[in-house]
Amino acid sequence: MFVKDLMTKSVISVRPDQTVQQVAEMLHQYHFTGIPVADNRNRLLGMIAERDFIASDSKLYLPTYIKLLQDTDFISGDKKLLPKEARDIIEATAEDIMNRSIVTAKAEHTLEELAELFAIKRVNPIPVTDSNGILVGIVSRSDLIKLFSKKSIEQVVQNDAMHRPIDSHVDNVYNTFNSRFAYVAKFRANVWITIAIVLFVIGFIAGIIYVADPHIFKGPDEVGQYQQP
Repeated sequence: MFVKDLMTKSVISVRPDQTVQQVAEMLHQYHFTGIPVADNRNRLLGMIAERDFIASDSKLYLPTYIKLLQDTDFISGDKKLLPKEARDIIEATAEDIMNRSIVTAKAEHTLEELAELFAIKRVNPIPVTDSNGILVGIVSRSDLIKLFSKKSIEQVVQNDAMHRPIDSHVDNVYNTFNSRFAYVAKFRANVWITIAIVLFVIGFIAGIIYVADPHIFKGPDEVGQYQQP
């Protein structure tokens, strides 16, 4: 199985001139962890992940900070009074915050190669490009997880025309082991519960007898000590 079999071909991307707030809204709307930036020819220019919205020095969340700057009376009253740096922040675009060091995959890559990219590069999602850098798909870590989920594996097994004898043996041993283990566990639990109940009853009866005659559990010598000469 290859990346082309797993990737999403209808890729949602943003243009480099879209504002930071527009990009943040798209991530929120589609519940993405990252989104590619592409030009009008669909050539991949960069990637924007959630962490790219955090200013590296102040740790401020850029969309919120931009909103605060836009809503202040100082800005709405006369934008000409704003320092150039503040205006640059308000007018920041996808191109200003995107990561240009892009980790990409090819449609012909195997899923093993894709999994290695996720593990080593620690990026998510990964855009898929052709030899000309054109965006042809995108794949996320969750796509791999869904692929190897129990339901998907069962579906693959059901669709497999060749059912090996060992598969039946494994299923039979697994089911037998489970049923026997459950029976033994239940049997042992019942034995311990029975023993506990018996000990409780014996202790209860012994207590009643002791209250009725405290000397009954004492030996002959101990009883003699309390008898008058």
